Amino acid sequence: MRTALMLAGWTGLGPTAFEAAAQARPLTAEFAEVYRVGGLDAPTWAQFGDPLFGGAQPMGFDGAGNLHVLDPDASQVVVIDGRGELVRTVGRKGEGPGEFIRPIEMGVWRDGRFVVMDPGHQAFQIFGPDGELDHFVKTGGAPIFVRFLATRVDPREDAMIVQGPPPNPARWAIAESVTGTRPDERVDDRGLERLSLRADVMTVEPLLHAWRLPRDEDEWPRPEDLRDASPADLARMASEIEGRRRFLEPDLLWDIMPGGTIAYCDSSAYAVKLVRSGGGVIDVVRRPLPPEPVTQRIRTALIAEEIRIERLYVEEIASQGGTLPIQEMFNESRRQIENGEFFAEVPVVRGVRATWEGGLWVQRRGDEPWDDEGPIDVFGVDRGYVGTLAAGAPGMPAAFGPDGLVAFWEPGDLDVPEIVVRRLPAPLR
Repeated sequence: MRTALMLAGWTGLGPTAFEAAAQARPLTAEFAEVYRVGGLDAPTWAQFGDPLFGGAQPMGFDGAGNLHVLDPDASQVVVIDGRGELVRTVGRKGEGPGEFIRPIEMGVWRDGRFVVMDPGHQAFQIFGPDGELDHFVKTGGAPIFVRFLATRVDPREDAMIVQGPPPNPARWAIAESVTGTRPDERVDDRGLERLSLRADVMTVEPLLHAWRLPRDEDEWPRPEDLRDASPADLARMASEIEGRRRFLEPDLLWDIMPGGTIAYCDSSAYAVKLVRSGGGVIDVVRRPLPPEPVTQRIRTALIAEEIRIERLYVEEIASQGGTLPIQEMFNESRRQIENGEFFAEVPVVRGVRATWEGGLWVQRRGDEPWDDEGPIDVFGVDRGYVGTLAAGAPGMPAAFGPDGLVAFWEPGDLDVPEIVVRRLPAPLR
């Protein structure tokens, strides 16, 4: 397959507060397919479960173009070369060094090393480019009971940059009921911190605290209340585990650039800030696309959409059997949805990713306020606006690699997931 790219001419903008031109420059691109793995008839190592329902497994490229994929169900990391062939699998189920109990996150450095976060071990395991265990880093009494919202490896050192979970006193009360002690609160979903993995025990350094809409803090539930809670109370607490938030409240969206600069957006406006680690804002990438005010029509439509999604989720859980109070959980979720508060504006930006070379891809909202899969604005290494890819053409990559490699999760036959690796034209890198 040949790669085609058509775009209007573009000019790099000034060195500070880059302002992209108001008029969009449509990009029409056909990304050359390099290989695909997975799908209905895949070998055992390429059967990656169902990321289309629960969220795609972590993956990342190294500098040689090898793609690393964490497969939590198989308790292993799969390493795939530039032709789509298996290089090796690393790890297995177990409690020893180099084995995984509950792996949930992974990051890959350009030199081929990679790290796996495993709450079952309460540790991080760092592996060399050959797949052999290099060292084991304990969390040092800082439990990782829940999944971070987003993680990246620090390109400059043995460390991970992580975004915390939503603030929720119920979550920490659950941790206290298990361990007998209350863990120290760290960053939440509006902050980033660096987890240093140089020594045998992890150390933590706060990096960034993004803007947050003021709100009243919930009271801490007592651990004994959890033990004696009724099914309805447990359902209520389960619905709160992701934290209370207003509909359409802007998320913290971010990525880390090759040199360690952090790019992030934390408001409803189109403003992607660039900050040096531990420093202030050095630039802002903007486009003059104002957020839409929230109207009653938007409120009504969004509530109906949220209830529809929640019903599908509950039906999926019910189809798997079990003893969870499904109807009570749904009723409580529906009550919270119908009584939810709204942010005043519909956020414009829905995704921020850095390319391998240091460009930026910024995904906007789609036609509906709840649609996160809108068009993607491409900015070059100099932060100049290159143009805009239409929604779904083909979307935001799950990973960027060297020489224009990008990886996507796509549904194959019978919606069985496949990994598709393509190559970007040079102007989009």
